[in-house]
Amino acid sequence: MPPVTAVFRKDHRELERCLDELMEAIQRGGALGGVLRKAAGKAAAHYDREAALLARLARYDPALAAKMTAHHAEALEIAARASECDEAGGDLPYLARRFHAIAQHNIIEEERDVFPAAERCLTTPEE
Repeated sequence: MPPVTAVFRKDHRELERCLDELMEAIQRGGALGGVLRKAAGKAAAHYDREAALLARLARYDPALAAKMTAHHAEALEIAARASECDEAGGDLPYLARRFHAIAQHNIIEEERDVFPAAERCLTTPEE
């Protein structure tokens, strides 16, 4: 049986591909709106799927679950501000870099801290 976190690790690899595309667009000074929307959409779908895992993990480590949930909320808030900025003409590269940094940092912390804890505490994805 694969670990309870297997699907989330797969999500992370897909999200990282989108984040790499975003960083390439930032670095070359290209159009960011579409690339950022794609990455934000992938992140939002992943965060939505991961919410149930974090809710279950909160029974064992509420501080860790709350920290990751806050990361998710912050990344999505930045993505929403970036979408508004893209339409109104603001500092989209700054917001794209912030979104990238938070989303990538979240992946690192989840794989380092959350997934090992979940694999110790939870035996099935539905538990």
